[in-house]
Amino acid sequence: MLTPVTPRHHQPQPTEAPVEKAPTPTLIVLTSFFPESRRALRFAAELAGPLAAPLVLLHIDAMAAQYPNEPVETAPADSRELRHDLQQLAQELHRPVTIELASGLLSRVLTDVAHRYAPALFVLGRPADEQADFELSEAIVTELRAAHLPLVLVPEVYAGPDLPQHLAVATDDEPFALHAGAQAAQLLLRQLMPSQVTVVAASPLQDDNVCAAALHHVRTSGLLPTPGPVPTVEGFYATQTEQGLLHAIATTQADWLVLLAHPRRYLDQLLHHSITKRMLHWSPVPVLVVPSQTSRSRAPKRPTQLDNGFLI
Repeated sequence: MLTPVTPRHHQPQPTEAPVEKAPTPTLIVLTSFFPESRRALRFAAELAGPLAAPLVLLHIDAMAAQYPNEPVETAPADSRELRHDLQQLAQELHRPVTIELASGLLSRVLTDVAHRYAPALFVLGRPADEQADFELSEAIVTELRAAHLPLVLVPEVYAGPDLPQHLAVATDDEPFALHAGAQAAQLLLRQLMPSQVTVVAASPLQDDNVCAAALHHVRTSGLLPTPGPVPTVEGFYATQTEQGLLHAIATTQADWLVLLAHPRRYLDQLLHHSITKRMLHWSPVPVLVVPSQTSRSRAPKRPTQLDNGFLI
C-alpha cells in the first residue's frame, strides 16, 4: 500500500540585509601636459586603484589663474581639440576617467566640480623646476582653502609610495574640529589605513604640554580611522615652523604630511602666509590639506602622566 506523502512546507530562508557600501572620494586631478601634472595623474591613478575611486581629469584655462575674479571663455573648436588630446593622455593611466574642461570664474568652477563629484578630493602636482609656472596651482590652492575643500599636493620628484604607510600630522596645542568639507579626506584616510601616524609639533622651546595637547586634539578630532593605528607624538626644535616640519619629515621618514587648515594662530599662518607656501613648495612628500575649524574643547593644561611614553 502506498503511503500518501504529505508535502513539506519549506520555510522561507531569511534574506541577508544588503551590505551598504562605504562612500568613496572622487579624485579630481588638475590636469595639463606638463611633468608635474603627469606625476599627479600617476599618483591619483595609483590611489584610485585599491579604493575603486572615480577619477576626474580637470583642465582649467590658465587665464582663470591670471584673472581669478573674471570669467574666461574658450572657443568650442579649441575645446574639442583639447578634449581629444586629454583623452589620449588619459589612455596612459589604463583606468576609466572622466574629463572636465572648465573655464570661467575660478571659484565657481571649483565649487561646481566639487559639488557634482562630492565627496571630492583635489590632486595637484608641484613642478620640480623652481622657475616653473606655478601660478594656476597657487590660485587653485587659495580658492580651495576659501571653499573648505581638501587637496593633495604631489611633488613632481616624489619617489615614495603612493599609498601612505606613515603619516606625519602637523599641528599644535590649538583645539580644532574637522570642517564638513573634510569628508573626502576622512574617507581617504579611512580606506588607505596607514600603518603608522606621528603627530609632529615644532617649537623653539621644550614644551611637553604642547605635544600632549596636539596629540589629544588629533586623537579626538575624528581625522583618523577607528579602529586604526594609534598615533604617537614627537616634538621638534625650530625657530621657524616650516624648518621644524621639514626636520620632522626627515626624522620620522613619513611619506605623507597632513596639514590641518583652520584659522587660528599657527595654523592660520600655515594656510594664509609664508609657512603654507613654503611647505607646499618645499615638502619632499605629498601634502594633504584638511579643512578644519576652531573648537572650544581644550586638552588638560598639564597631563598627570606621559601618554604611554609617547612624548619625545
